[in-house]
Amino acid sequence: MKETMPEQPNDHLEHPFWVRFLPAPIREKIGSHGTLLDILRNMGWLSFEKVFRFGVGLLVGVWVARYLGTDQFGSLNYAMSFAFLFGSFAGLGLEGIVVREIVRDPGKKDVLLGTSIWLRLIGGSTSLILTAIGASIAGMDGESRVLILICASAFVFQSFDTVDSWFQAKVRSKFTVVTKSAAFFSVSVIKILCILFLAPLWVFALLFTIEIACGSLGLLLAYRIHGNDPLAWRFDGTVARSLLRDSWPLALSGLAIVIYMKIDQVMLGNFLGAHEVGIYSAAVRIVEVWYFIPSVIAVSVFPSIMEAKKKSGQLYLRRLQDLYDIVAMPALVLALLATFFSRPIIVGLYGESYAAASTVLAIYVWSGIAVFLGVASSQYLMAENFVKYSMYRTIIGMVLNVVLNLLLIPKYGTTGSAWATLISFSVSTFSLVVFPRTHPQVLMMLKSLIPMRRLVMAGKGRQSP
Repeated sequence: MKETMPEQPNDHLEHPFWVRFLPAPIREKIGSHGTLLDILRNMGWLSFEKVFRFGVGLLVGVWVARYLGTDQFGSLNYAMSFAFLFGSFAGLGLEGIVVREIVRDPGKKDVLLGTSIWLRLIGGSTSLILTAIGASIAGMDGESRVLILICASAFVFQSFDTVDSWFQAKVRSKFTVVTKSAAFFSVSVIKILCILFLAPLWVFALLFTIEIACGSLGLLLAYRIHGNDPLAWRFDGTVARSLLRDSWPLALSGLAIVIYMKIDQVMLGNFLGAHEVGIYSAAVRIVEVWYFIPSVIAVSVFPSIMEAKKKSGQLYLRRLQDLYDIVAMPALVLALLATFFSRPIIVGLYGESYAAASTVLAIYVWSGIAVFLGVASSQYLMAENFVKYSMYRTIIGMVLNVVLNLLLIPKYGTTGSAWATLISFSVSTFSLVVFPRTHPQVLMMLKSLIPMRRLVMAGKGRQSP
């Protein structure tokens, strides 16, 4: 067994939990990824991108929803959700694994990126074919098939997002942010022009694919500008087998996640029609735009957690508890605000024609707590290589969501689907309790939901010398 390095004795006592992720001259370095200042800067860039997307995306998205109306807006979201059911497998669960491997051995980046991108190209192409087959078997009309296939073609281009794994491993998200934001802003401007010139529905589906394609291909340029050569990438069969051996549980988990996040809109469309999908999607969009918060924090802090794991078990667990505490607070605040102000939010943004979405929002928003903690606990599962547990819990959530939607949608409509999502998300995140090796993580997540505990901890930090 490797001898662990002694942890800093004052790491836990000198600062409240949130200070540990802030820059301070006296803090130790956390390894090859730089100081905590590097993490904060990385989080800043990622946050900028997400906040920028939130602001512009909400404005343009609401405009698109008002322009299309509930029926066409529902048709567009139905097509995207159906495509995602098949496209979720396109990434093959490789992103986190590739980041981990580059962190472990930066010298292997060319073979890791080259192998991964070829695997994802195969996965994306296969997903497109399966989507076409699925739409045909489902007996959809011509317009629905066109919308679905346009959306599904995005997953082929998304294979080039593999480059982002290198930027994540280096905690340098600036280039990714600039590239993705440029593509997003350009497409947003085009959407506004399409509204002004009364473009048909299929154009908005095409713009979804164009945005992903431009962002992914732009990453190649950013990678090259950063002094790397994509032509140096090479495929290695042995590396491919190794990556797939570790990633297949994550791939199945990703499939399960998308199914239980998107199946509600597909089932609503099949049971009740596009109008109800439009109402439901309006509420879901408001909640999902906030999901960037745990993702930004988790991506930036993951290298720090991995380095803490090498140094000390206690420091490692404290960093994990800090992560849970940090993501739980905004989830609780957002849930409370959206519950009390659901109708003004919906009517103010979408108009009276979407007023029924306020009830959905007041219920659905509470599922965000499970999502935030689920993203955070995924970092622990990745660090411990417990990817099978990740697969198990998402399969549990998927099955439960499908069953609950089958039972609740016919009787309660969109409200029933919102309750199905809330229950299944919560059960999925906290199902780690059934695995003996992950029991402590459930207790840590539950602790993070106690606001007074964080206030007491912060007070102790201020009183410390």
